Amino acid sequence: MVTNVEAITVFNGRTDKETRRKIFIPTVIRNVSYTGAKGATVTNNGVWSDDVQCKVRVPLSAAVQDGRSYMPCLKYAKLGDEEAAEHWTIRKEDLLIRGIYSGGKTVLYEDELAAYAKEQGIDLIKITEYADDTDGGSPYTRHWRIGGK
Repeated sequence: MVTNVEAITVFNGRTDKETRRKIFIPTVIRNVSYTGAKGATVTNNGVWSDDVQCKVRVPLSAAVQDGRSYMPCLKYAKLGDEEAAEHWTIRKEDLLIRGIYSGGKTVLYEDELAAYAKEQGIDLIKITEYADDTDGGSPYTRHWRIGGK
């Protein structure tokens, strides 16, 4: 698989048991394939909206931060916070950015993540679809596919 970007950062969402707020754990994944399109649409009432769409393919051989292993989202949801920090997953409604998260925090609230993206001038993409294509085929073509907007 041809890779064309240095990295993406996936932000896996969880609920903080103490505050009951949604938190995100960032995981940097290097050497992925990324295609994206950015456009604008006009609604019936004349309001413009940005429309960012992307497709990411994460090869099975991608370098994942701290050697974290992939875990299906249903199993990941059952993990405690310490265990969750040792894994990554793909789940609808999780977020990603193109590039390396350099904010320094290991856990972020949604408003902190939105502020970081705005400050850096990068698009925060919500995962809308995903597929695990790591079974079958050549080891060179096995991957996880992520779609978002």
